[in-house]
Amino acid sequence: MDAERWNRVRALFDQLIELPREQWQSRLAEACGGDAALEREVLDLLAADTGTRAEPSGLAAEGMALLADLAQRDEANERERLAGTRLGPFRLLHRIGSGGMGAVWLAERADGEFAQKVAIKLIRSGWDEAEVDARFRAERQILAGLQHPRIAHLIDGGVTPDGKPWLALEYVDGIDLARYGERHRLDLKRRLELFLAVCEAVAYAHARLVVHRDLKPSNILVCGDGSVKLLDFGIAKLIDAQSAQASMTRVFTPEYAAPEQVRGEPVTTAVDVYALGLLLYELLTGRRPYRPENATPAAYERAVLEQAPTRPSHAVTRDDADGSAAALSAQRRLTPQRLKRELRGDLDAIVLKALRKEPAQRYASVQDFAADLRAWLQHRPVAARRGGWRYGAARFLRRHALAAGMALFAATALLAGFVIAVWQARQASLQRDMAVAESVKSRAVLEFMGGLFELADPDKARGEKVTAQELLVRGTERIRDQLSEQPAVRAELLSAMAGAQLGLGVYDQGLLLAKEASGLARATGDAALHRVAELRHARALHHLGRYREVLDSLDPLRETLTQPDRATETLRAEVDFRRGLALQAVNELEDADHAYASAHAAQLRLHGAADRRTQVTAFAHVSLLVLRGRMPEAERRARATLEAVRRSTSETDPHRARALDALAMVVANTGPLSEAEALRREELRIRQAVLGPEHPDTIATMADLATVLHAQRDLATAARMYRAVLRHRRVQLGNMHPSIATTVNNLAVCELELGELHTARDLAEEALRIRRTHYGPHHHTTAISFHALGVIEIDLGVAAAVDHLRQAVESYDAAMGADSGSALGALRDLARAQVLLGPLDASCGAAERALGISTMREGDEPSVAYTRAMLAACRVASGRAEDSAALTADLQTLRKHWGADDKRTRKIAVLAQAADRSGRGLPPVAAVQKPPGRAVATRTGRAAPAGTSGRPGPLE
Repeated sequence: MDAERWNRVRALFDQLIELPREQWQSRLAEACGGDAALEREVLDLLAADTGTRAEPSGLAAEGMALLADLAQRDEANERERLAGTRLGPFRLLHRIGSGGMGAVWLAERADGEFAQKVAIKLIRSGWDEAEVDARFRAERQILAGLQHPRIAHLIDGGVTPDGKPWLALEYVDGIDLARYGERHRLDLKRRLELFLAVCEAVAYAHARLVVHRDLKPSNILVCGDGSVKLLDFGIAKLIDAQSAQASMTRVFTPEYAAPEQVRGEPVTTAVDVYALGLLLYELLTGRRPYRPENATPAAYERAVLEQAPTRPSHAVTRDDADGSAAALSAQRRLTPQRLKRELRGDLDAIVLKALRKEPAQRYASVQDFAADLRAWLQHRPVAARRGGWRYGAARFLRRHALAAGMALFAATALLAGFVIAVWQARQASLQRDMAVAESVKSRAVLEFMGGLFELADPDKARGEKVTAQELLVRGTERIRDQLSEQPAVRAELLSAMAGAQLGLGVYDQGLLLAKEASGLARATGDAALHRVAELRHARALHHLGRYREVLDSLDPLRETLTQPDRATETLRAEVDFRRGLALQAVNELEDADHAYASAHAAQLRLHGAADRRTQVTAFAHVSLLVLRGRMPEAERRARATLEAVRRSTSETDPHRARALDALAMVVANTGPLSEAEALRREELRIRQAVLGPEHPDTIATMADLATVLHAQRDLATAARMYRAVLRHRRVQLGNMHPSIATTVNNLAVCELELGELHTARDLAEEALRIRRTHYGPHHHTTAISFHALGVIEIDLGVAAAVDHLRQAVESYDAAMGADSGSALGALRDLARAQVLLGPLDASCGAAERALGISTMREGDEPSVAYTRAMLAACRVASGRAEDSAALTADLQTLRKHWGADDKRTRKIAVLAQAADRSGRGLPPVAAVQKPPGRAVATRTGRAAPAGTSGRPGPLE
């Protein structure tokens, strides 16, 4: 098809597209003068545009291709021709978009007066110049009158050298409203606040008789500071105040057009109300309200005219094959079901009112639309609902939830007391006594809560700031003073106070309160209350490191949970989770695994995978998998759970910190350490922001970050952090808590690498003393302390190193199993100590066993050569000179792979020298190894085992 014929086809298409379909044939027959081919080509284009044909074909397809090619060439030529052109005081830089009638260019001021960037709008060719000139002059007048901080204002205007008008508008550097909401994962409240800013600007324009007529996300930009700007009033029209009508020209975006625009009817402010409804729908749901048959503009116009919009609350849970419902909800920091609940009712009604087909049925003004949204934000009734007294009451209760809740509680108690009193008139005196007791309990709880909150009243506090901890202490005193004659009430409130103290990290007070509550509940015979108090008692014991007592408390409690109801099953799953934590702490790993599995299976069944209780159990199980060396499984579970948690939590949610902790524990063992550090720092930021810098969980995260920095050889920073952690833990937990031992052991290893050998030895001995007291000799953490002390003593030249390393091997085997490979590092260091310090084991049993484990579990040549060199050194020292060549070869391998300055290479060099002396009958010598050396992956986390070889000692 040549260009001339195409221009004729296009002219006929433009004439007919506005007419009803039934008139096409007669008009074409008249216009084409018997040219059947021309008629067919125009009809093909019309059918393709209206969606009655899936694809254009024949000459229509050629014509569309030619049109696209010509348009592309024209645009390229225009860009090349206009770049650098001066328009008034401005120079065009490059094209940044296109508007309703023209292209938009970024330009800069070129007259030297001052620096300024503007957006210049140029007319697009192909329009009637007289009409365009008139419309541009109107637009310039309109924009000159719109002076609002949320509307991009007019700066200048004029005419191009070839007679086409231009406007210079404020340049806005931002992203469109819809993308901004998704990119920043804004919740519903923040999205509505942005939308209300848009409404404010549109209402301002309406008050000046200006309708935008093309409101869509790309015409609403959000700047870096979060402020909103409306662009492109280029197709706006001054409304005739008498007739409230505007031009009938079809200039709009079909996807954001109102039904009356599609029908070609007069345009009023109701058009912008409809467009705002579409914008709000997309902001809230991430979807559009209509589902056209295909993606053509005509198909969308038919949907606007004929389809009823899907309710927003239904749209967000629409079953998509790609799983987009969950992703869109996560962008709003909610789950699909929670988002559906938030939208259902008021927001559904507000959006659908704005999207009514008939303009008169929509909101009368943008101000009314915005007023309903503000009412929703403030939990007030919205006009769109037209609810009765029940609806109004529900809004009132939500708006005044605390006061209404207290009043409702009191009213319910009184009403219940009244009803029960009437009923009890026909019952035995025992039932009356029970009702009276319950009424007394309810009044006592109300009086206590009222008195407790009075303590925070500025008048009562006399201007002093009352902390949460002070409030709990004073509340506890009131419980004991005022409720001494009501043990059931006292037990319930003390149990709640215990839970609050544990949340604040005040574990000793939490333990005392939970123990008191448990005893009172048992005495009153309230089984349910006793179970809750006993579970809190067990939590407090765990935080204080008294793990055997935790099991002594939970095991009999679990035996009582035999009822098949949901509440009992939920409590049993919580008990199993707590048992798993305690069993892991005392090194009963197989039983811990079973306890976690039981808890997780029950929680999946009861609550689902997205529930926080289920996920917390998964985090704990990850730590056990790390402890047992099942790294791939641990990493898969940790990454999957963190991904799910990120989708459903805010950036400061403590639950996200737990998920980060689980993955960081794995990555610190598998690498890369840089990722482990990033995870730990993110976790620490959350805990500091939410819990404060001195909360035990914040301090624990700081300790974990220090181990990662230690493994990365940032020894000075790691040591400083270890000392800070130790100071906090000694104050919070005393000197004999297991967490003190963990910190002291890690600091000992760090001091060793810094060359502070005697300080390191004192710390390692302290860690060993705490662990032997708590766990006895056959626990994996006791093995870690034996190992660390032995390594330090090698560098000090103390012969006791051999005994301590032998005990480390025995403890690893007893705790983790002889076939677990956990003793590899201790076996290597024992072989080294025997060569350096004596007495020499002529059978070289430690080195033989270490080589077997290394070959099977490590497999890489440098690591195997490292262990094989120890065996060769032992044999040389025992007088077998023929192994000298093997020792030399292994040393060369290490120099090649790790370098001569690597600490492991240096260890073997020193060992070779010592072996040679021993082989010649000279007394053994010990050489202090100079830190630092090559970093290897640490095994960190709060319950992880000892690490790989090559470090001076195991980190935790």
